[in-house]
Amino acid sequence: MLTVGAILREPLVDTLRFVDWYQEQGADQVILCFDDTDDPAIEALAHREGVRCIPCTHKFWRQIGINPGARFTKRQNAAMQFVYDRSPVGWFLNVDGDEFVHLEGRNLKEEVSRQPKDVNAFIIRPVERIRCPHSPDYLQFRMPMPRWRCKAIYGDFSQAMRKRQGLAGHWYGKSVTRTGLIKHTMRQHFMQTPEGDHLTDVTLGPEQGAYLLHFVDQGFEAWRSKLEWRLSSRGFRPEMAAFINAALVSAEPEKALRAIHDALFVFDAPRISKLEEAGASFRVDLRENEKFRGYFSGELVYA
Repeated sequence: MLTVGAILREPLVDTLRFVDWYQEQGADQVILCFDDTDDPAIEALAHREGVRCIPCTHKFWRQIGINPGARFTKRQNAAMQFVYDRSPVGWFLNVDGDEFVHLEGRNLKEEVSRQPKDVNAFIIRPVERIRCPHSPDYLQFRMPMPRWRCKAIYGDFSQAMRKRQGLAGHWYGKSVTRTGLIKHTMRQHFMQTPEGDHLTDVTLGPEQGAYLLHFVDQGFEAWRSKLEWRLSSRGFRPEMAAFINAALVSAEPEKALRAIHDALFVFDAPRISKLEEAGASFRVDLRENEKFRGYFSGELVYA
């Protein structure tokens, strides 16, 4: 069996899209942990076949040995460990609500079924959605790039983007792991062995037609609304936090913050050309791809 697990706090329409996508990917069960115990998706999905909703009440956190006030990543890992440990024989994928596995010519269920018996885990590398107002018919993504390429694309912000290979979020990807591994520990992006190593037998990326579509940006207003929380929780690398903190105390903070956001996520035609030169561009033509048009055309409202 294929189990997909996530801890979510998303708008209802996004949660429903997430479930639809992974059921189409062949997931036998989708188990959702809800940080908001009143999330409307809990009721909306109550009778959905193959879906289980777990409200993360204080009782739940105490049951799995976590302080309800612990930082989110610690609670996330504990919740996904709880789900993994109770998953049936097969495979387990731990993803966030803004991450969608896309495999060319097959779905995820078919991919896990073709794995040799000696493969216990494989990583799917990410690509990040970026905004391109000049090309509204395309969903444009950036891929990890050589660090030396960052200067030409990000200019003054290149030092803040180098560590993650030109991405704003994680560059590692997400692991699909066999269930039933004893004394292994769930992390955000991979399963950790008892010896403290990353469990990775195979890596899949664009060369294999494999993408973890990461919709890390939802427009300036959403990015702005989370800034203080992300700064307080060390959600930015020090170099980027320095840029943001300087903007917050500038004469025109909102203008300065928007400039940072747009430098990271909004690309005009010349910058797309530089991305292509770096071999770090991936795009989907929504006019030709009915599946993507159905799932993601709403993303264009943020462009």
